[in-house]
Amino acid sequence: MLEKDDAATSDGAGDSGGSFSGPCPSPVPRKTYSRSWSDSGLMLPRHDPNGGNDSWDPNEDNGGRGLFKVPSNFKTRGNLRARSNLPPLQPLTVTHGRSEPAPVSDDVGKLPPCKPVWRDSNGEQSKLNLSSVHGVGDNYELLRKEKRAIFDKECSKVAEHIYLGGSAVASDREILGKHGITHILNCVGLVCPEYFKADFVYHTLWLRDRSSEDITSILYDVFDYFEYVREQQGRVFVHCCQGVSRSTSLVIAYLIWRERKSFDDAFQNVKAAREIADPNIGFACQLVQCQKRVHSFPLSPNSLLRMYRISPHSSYDPLHLVPKMLKSPTPAALDSRGAFIIHIPSDIYVWIGLKCETIMERDARGAACQIVRYEKLKGPVVAIKEGEEPSYFWDAFSSLLPLMGKSSNLVDVTESSKKLIPGERKVSSYNADYEEFQKAITGGFVPPCASSGSTHETHFPVRESCWSALRHKLTTESVKEIASDQNHLSQELIFSAQQN
Repeated sequence: MLEKDDAATSDGAGDSGGSFSGPCPSPVPRKTYSRSWSDSGLMLPRHDPNGGNDSWDPNEDNGGRGLFKVPSNFKTRGNLRARSNLPPLQPLTVTHGRSEPAPVSDDVGKLPPCKPVWRDSNGEQSKLNLSSVHGVGDNYELLRKEKRAIFDKECSKVAEHIYLGGSAVASDREILGKHGITHILNCVGLVCPEYFKADFVYHTLWLRDRSSEDITSILYDVFDYFEYVREQQGRVFVHCCQGVSRSTSLVIAYLIWRERKSFDDAFQNVKAAREIADPNIGFACQLVQCQKRVHSFPLSPNSLLRMYRISPHSSYDPLHLVPKMLKSPTPAALDSRGAFIIHIPSDIYVWIGLKCETIMERDARGAACQIVRYEKLKGPVVAIKEGEEPSYFWDAFSSLLPLMGKSSNLVDVTESSKKLIPGERKVSSYNADYEEFQKAITGGFVPPCASSGSTHETHFPVRESCWSALRHKLTTESVKEIASDQNHLSQELIFSAQQN
């Protein structure tokens, strides 16, 4: 396999061969699925539509107001899943940031460790593996360098509005202008500045090329950006250091969602446009999980209840708040200082702590709407304030966690959570992120980075992250469209009634 993107950075941002929590998933079949259940199983509680909670159902289904059935044969479904041509990947462990481990895998099978070898749709070994030159020492190193040198100044077209490349193209105004680039997604703010801010619209991420790096939490923001560029009839240049791992992973994810492709098909599309494309193994595992979610693949037992906390994706952009999945989705994980998304098969709850800042609450609502939009969910988004939790909220934990094999002391945890004084919940492992966020909203400091040429913290005024602004804009437009559609439907019903 080609060497991972971006060798060395001043902060050690190379691929450190990190770890991934739980078994690394196998790819799923290429056909799509709808998230529906016909099996008999446990009846999950739904929210009370007349309960007075702040709720919004972006995909209102008047026929789906009843209880939601969970199939009783989850294990059988998981064991009967067809596998695609990719062999099992070696289990890794991914740690996301300082506070939590990686999200649990959707795949319930335990896979034997093996060296990953990518194959095409005919079962033939892909060029990506480069097995013909492995083990030949200097010849392999020379070939790798030559290949990258060929693409160094290459602005690779993947779609009509998406181009891929490295920092050499990002710093060349002539090449960017030649390809009609209007927007730039810089994936490596740590080492590459926004070279031409007066000429292009920039969005920046602070990703490291490590197997342990979390890209899942920012994928839907990236989809928003690519869709915005497409609607504006613009062209976005997506770059990291060499256009090998980070930038290509984000484009592969977008093709998986936008064109309904499997991971390996999307990967081969990107590789056809840019031969040196080679996501690191941690990114590849996350992309397979992305495929399952955006293609509405049937849920496995350990994904019946997903829980996300809203926190900064990077200390370099502390107001870019993203949903980070928690490994242990229990009531004990709630914190009065923050906002949390609790996603169950029938509903999505946005739990808002009493000490949660308005900015964080708004971003939590927007992130929940992104889940609805990109995963094509039918359940409503229900906002719940701390201290006003209805019984069905707590019942969701006690009903689903036993099915996920997490029944130990569950009753005690749930009951004690109900009795906690509102505003007094606190999880010490979140402290660093909350302190970072508080400094940011009061005009705080961000760490120095290589691209700034500074060795000191940088002071910046209170401002909104461009990512959060875009998310809010698209969410607002979606709500207006839904309201307009509902109003139009109501007028049609009134007219029909008058005619009758």
